[in-house]
Amino acid sequence: MAHVDNDQSIQNSHNLARFFVEQKHIAWVALGVALLWGIYGVKSMPQRKDPDIPVRQAMIVVPWQGTAAEQIEQLVTRKIEQTIAGNQWVTEIKATSRTGSAMIQFELDEKGHYNRDNELDDVKIRLDGIHDLPHGAGPIIYVKDFGDTAALMLTVASPPADPAYVAWMSKLVEERIRQVRSGASIRGVRRSAVVVVYPKSIDSAEVDREVAWAAPQLVNQHLISDLKLFSGAGFAGADFATNLSVSDLQTAVRKFINEKLQLDEIHPDAWAPAIIGDPATTAAALQAVADDKYTYRDLDDFTNTIQRSLKTLPIVSKAERSGVLDERIFLNFSQERLAQYNLTPSDLPKLLMARNLPDTGQPLNAKGRTVNVHTTGEFKSPDDLRSVIIGASPNGTPLYLRDVVDIDRGYETPPSYLNTFTRRDPKGGWITTRSITLSIQMRKGEQIGVFGELVDANLENVRKTLPGDLVIARTSDQPLQVHDKIHLFTQSLIEAVVLVVFVALIGFWSWRTSLLIAAAMPITLAITFGMMNTLGIDLQQVSIAALIIALGLLVDVPVVSGDAIVRELGEGNPRSMAAWLGPTKLFKVMAFATITNIASYLPFLMLPGDTGKFLYSLPVVISCSLLAALLVSMTFVPLISSFLLKSKIETPIEERRARGFTGWYFRMSKKSIQHRKLCLACSLIVLVLGGVVFSTLKPQFFPKDLQYFSYIDVWLPEDSEVSATREVTRQVESIVQRVSEEYGKDHSENGHSKEVLSYMTAFIGGAGPRFWQNATPEDRQTNYAQILLRTKDPHDTTPLLARLQPELDKQVPGAIIDTRNLETGKSYGIAVQVRVSGEDMRILKAEAAKLEKIFRDIPVAKRVRTDWGEPTPRAVVHVDEDRANLARITNADVADSIKAALYGVTSGVLREGDKQIPILGRLRVEERAQISDMRSLYAFSSQGAPPVPLQQVATISWQPDRPKIKRFDQYRTVTIQCWPAVGHLPSEVISAAMPKLKEFQKQLPAGFIFRFAGEYKEQVSGFQDLTTVLVICVFSLYLALLAQFRHAVKPLIVFAAIPYGATGAMISLAVMGQPFGFMAFLGVISLIGVIVSHIIVLFEFIEERREEGEDLELALADAGILRLRPVMITVAATVIALFPL
Repeated sequence: MAHVDNDQSIQNSHNLARFFVEQKHIAWVALGVALLWGIYGVKSMPQRKDPDIPVRQAMIVVPWQGTAAEQIEQLVTRKIEQTIAGNQWVTEIKATSRTGSAMIQFELDEKGHYNRDNELDDVKIRLDGIHDLPHGAGPIIYVKDFGDTAALMLTVASPPADPAYVAWMSKLVEERIRQVRSGASIRGVRRSAVVVVYPKSIDSAEVDREVAWAAPQLVNQHLISDLKLFSGAGFAGADFATNLSVSDLQTAVRKFINEKLQLDEIHPDAWAPAIIGDPATTAAALQAVADDKYTYRDLDDFTNTIQRSLKTLPIVSKAERSGVLDERIFLNFSQERLAQYNLTPSDLPKLLMARNLPDTGQPLNAKGRTVNVHTTGEFKSPDDLRSVIIGASPNGTPLYLRDVVDIDRGYETPPSYLNTFTRRDPKGGWITTRSITLSIQMRKGEQIGVFGELVDANLENVRKTLPGDLVIARTSDQPLQVHDKIHLFTQSLIEAVVLVVFVALIGFWSWRTSLLIAAAMPITLAITFGMMNTLGIDLQQVSIAALIIALGLLVDVPVVSGDAIVRELGEGNPRSMAAWLGPTKLFKVMAFATITNIASYLPFLMLPGDTGKFLYSLPVVISCSLLAALLVSMTFVPLISSFLLKSKIETPIEERRARGFTGWYFRMSKKSIQHRKLCLACSLIVLVLGGVVFSTLKPQFFPKDLQYFSYIDVWLPEDSEVSATREVTRQVESIVQRVSEEYGKDHSENGHSKEVLSYMTAFIGGAGPRFWQNATPEDRQTNYAQILLRTKDPHDTTPLLARLQPELDKQVPGAIIDTRNLETGKSYGIAVQVRVSGEDMRILKAEAAKLEKIFRDIPVAKRVRTDWGEPTPRAVVHVDEDRANLARITNADVADSIKAALYGVTSGVLREGDKQIPILGRLRVEERAQISDMRSLYAFSSQGAPPVPLQQVATISWQPDRPKIKRFDQYRTVTIQCWPAVGHLPSEVISAAMPKLKEFQKQLPAGFIFRFAGEYKEQVSGFQDLTTVLVICVFSLYLALLAQFRHAVKPLIVFAAIPYGATGAMISLAVMGQPFGFMAFLGVISLIGVIVSHIIVLFEFIEERREEGEDLELALADAGILRLRPVMITVAATVIALFPL
């Protein structure tokens, strides 16, 4: 490239640099405009936690109560799958058939070009066309907002019972116990009492009835005698003589509840039974079992108020609640009582239907006016149900519904989904109370910080209508997360400016020049913000990361520009001329250096799918910052330098060859050139070393995120009820509390134990709302719970989980507990997964067992399991056709009778305000408690015949049952899953298993398919995409260098330096103990542009010295001397500016 001398430059240059130096008034105004543009960009651009990635997933749920999983799979799941597969963009279908329901998830092609909403609606239309589902199956529930992420989660929890209320209740109970014992018939023996305290919302008759049934059961077991029942305002109990101690009696009561009554039968708002020996201990006994202050109904009302208030905010797109325990009106019937009045359970809906009419009006035209005529009859309260006349007694008096059934108000039993909140009380102890969580979503294009402020202001206003002691906690907080990211960027910017000033001060040995370089950084960022806003880039974690990375890159061109100005001043040029002449002479070089840097990032825009969408803002933001840096180097750097810099005579090149560090560099470079073959051979050894080091690096997909939040998955056997899951969840929470306390003691601060854990939120019976973009919630299932943890310091999250996992493995037998960090990048679920698919269930189970054994034999593979679970027992009722016909009982009668006994009979709806409370007929508690042997059931005839015991017309056998069948892409599929041991990566598990997995694939029977899933699948796909990007990046750089040098070989000389930079990156990763993951791969590709940009400027100096008549060897050495300062400064600034990360 031809060198342009000063005279020619002075005469012919009419560019931005000269304009900004000579037209200072316009330049200063332009500087102000640039800064204002940046401020406006920051203030107006949308802010969110994650990049906006369209959700391509949807979910279909089809209930079919009581039906076996295999039957649902055959008749429902396959039909839904085939219908979904009719859409050309559906690429992945996952289905779970379990007893009572089918759940199907599908995903649209992430790499396709289509209108997502249209395709999701197309699937909905196809599903609406299904009209041949079996009787009883359905409706088809279609959820297409399955992947929406909550911007904020608020957990609303009850405080514990007031100490004053506990003390008052203790006084009443103690007085009542003393009164009852004073009239006891047996004196001089040990007496104890069992007391249940309940809120006023529970009908006292219901509690008295249940106590009256349960207490005699203990008498029948010869555990107690001389039974005396008593009750009072808000409590009921039984006092008795017993030889059991209080602790033994507690064990007996718990055993009775678990075996006879079942824990779920106890009203959830009532306190646990308290065992009282000495009446003087009543206060302590009640305090030990004191429950929450507010009931589930109270929390429902409170959160409904908050939800309706939040929905009035325009910035809120959606507010939903999780953990609401739905109310029920129960018609508790006795089989004998119904038979006495010649009624069946199926008669209950018919009896109520004729009375429970909606209050609808009919228009009447009268004398030119319209009058609405209304009829009464709709149920307004449970008392209206009690007064329903259902017939006449034998003596002719009216027979009311209350005469046949007991009418109680309660909740869904057993509960299918619960939410609890665990935090510290004022004394520092841990308490767990019932709660409901609201998930709030922000409208697209808004600022997350403003969203958080408006939600807080709304809550402050609505709190005035709520109890003052109601607990409202942020259990997932994107405004906080984004605030931390922005704070990190701001802090990094300040630290980067200070560090760059320090580096420039050492390099230039001039505070004026270092101040010039420092001033260029905020100006460049201001222009970058303006460009980002113009291009519609959100401020989110990826764009913020790009800005932090850009801090290290955007100093490159300003340093070159400033160095050129200093050189021109050193050659004796006036300040007003040197300010624009230096950048002008190197403009082409700086432009091509910028182009090569951009060319190393822009190919990332070609990454397909969700990964490409996730990283989209990274190359765009960095390219904007590089362009802004070039613009600043040709405008505001000359402007500021024309005022700031002073002339300083530059040391002649001859003197620099002989003295100081440059002299040493000159001598070393000359010797290296003279012994170039030896140097090349030595450098090849370094490359070989780099290759060896690279082979030892462990591969990884995306790294874990540094966050306050993490979560724990709790898995029990498939047939576990919510009550069992809740007990294990409490055990896990207790271990978390203990381990966090131990961790805090081991990491004390200022001599005091560090407080590590803020709180925990548990979702029992299913996952909570999607609080993290790639944390896909598990579907509702009674054997699963999710515990969301919040630490006070995000740096404690990962080490706390590393200490917690071994403790959970050791102390919670019979359950699988997974501690989960939050991930970045694409969601893949459990880290290590492989799939085997086929239709023959026997062979499929056998092949899955082989795979499971492969992973169980790997020492670093932990918590190995399959996603099918273990078989569970199933009761099969075999109807004896002959006996049933004689009794005028049909198969449908038997099925309906069993359904009424096990699930109840839906008998109507009670409308109360905006609530619709189902009315459910069910067996009384004493008869429900005996259903386990099913011998007490009656079969009711639909033909008017008297009911008969079920055992007279049917026999019952027990068989193993597969409660859950998983399918993938329309094939039965078993997924073997596991986690790496603490301190190991998923890739290590796969590497250890790979030889046997290859052998396994070879022996698979025909018709069976083996596939990788989990992190390995996404890692292979992601690395393939990055390899394509790398090839495009190198080719783009070659074209840019070809255009600059106009020579086909010189770009190859430049590329020769790339392997050395990559070797340095590999060695650095090894020294730091880091794996080679997706982000490291991305960093290596980005490194290419940085390397090439430095060499471009070096080539310019070599060409300049050659045109001045120097031979090649001297030109190479001199160019190195002249370029050494800016290269050292920019490299040091680039590296040091990234230190704050």
